[in-house]
Amino acid sequence: MRSIFLTILTVIFATNILAVKSPHGQKFKINCTDCHVTENWNKIKTGVFNHNTTKFPLVGQHKTVDCRKCHTSMDFSQSKMDCNACHTDIHQGTVGQDCARCHTSNSWIVNNVRQIHQQRGFALVGAHAVADCARCHKSASTLRFDNINTDCYACHKEQYDGTRGLQENDHFAQGYGTDCFTCHNMTGQDWSYSGKGYEHGFFVLTGGHRINCIECHKTGEYKTKISSACITCHLDKYNATTNPNHSTSGFSKNCELCHSINSWVPATFDHEDFFPIKSGKHSGITCVECHTNASNYSAFSCTTNCHGRNETDSKHDDVRNYTWVSAKCLECHPKGKE
Repeated sequence: MRSIFLTILTVIFATNILAVKSPHGQKFKINCTDCHVTENWNKIKTGVFNHNTTKFPLVGQHKTVDCRKCHTSMDFSQSKMDCNACHTDIHQGTVGQDCARCHTSNSWIVNNVRQIHQQRGFALVGAHAVADCARCHKSASTLRFDNINTDCYACHKEQYDGTRGLQENDHFAQGYGTDCFTCHNMTGQDWSYSGKGYEHGFFVLTGGHRINCIECHKTGEYKTKISSACITCHLDKYNATTNPNHSTSGFSKNCELCHSINSWVPATFDHEDFFPIKSGKHSGITCVECHTNASNYSAFSCTTNCHGRNETDSKHDDVRNYTWVSAKCLECHPKGKE
């Protein structure tokens, strides 16, 4: 009976003290009996208080940490949730104070190195994906990751300077900039993977134009801009073509009027843009029926083979300014119809 009475008094006394001033801070509203036993204040119940109801859920290795390692003061409101409040910054401030950006509560091992670099604007692709961290982060051996320049030359000065004196690739003589990515593609595994990453926007390198730089820049000199006119590179093909003979037939030297950048054949020239021959009375005719002069395909004739004047045909006699000339025929019959 006496034991029960003392227990009741202890609970009442503890409750009154808590109501007056809690050693855990004025904002701490949890009942004493949720954590303490009546026999001894220092004896704490385990597995009763749910820390996940607070602003700092216990996950990962935090589940096994002794409470007093974080709660160094009896006033729990003074406990801080910042990582550096409990953990010494071994990186010495070089990567900021937010440990969770690289680490998790489960382990200090960093598993998202690529994502971190992606977020910082330097994706680890190609040869950079397998490079040793210390090659760029010179202070990595001391766990410092000081900010470093992300421009190519900062790491590849040796390769750039090593081109000096090369006959066809002297970066100094050619006036190349130090931004390697202008010409080299980071997805490649070596420097020979060149020309693929260069932004050749003024002359798109697609189709048949996806060729080695030296095929157009024959002298190996890249500072001087080459004319984008087709004939600049394809004059030899123009002169060598005999079916039909481009030079004697007066064909335009603007290759793209008839050809595509994917192939010389089939031609992309569409006769329908000038005169329809795919349907109607003109379908099935051959080129020479109209283009009677094999040396000049820009000229044509409507009267020689098909529409020679019939003396008994008088339907054009009342047409003002009518002339029996092919060019005049086309003016009145641009689509070949009556």
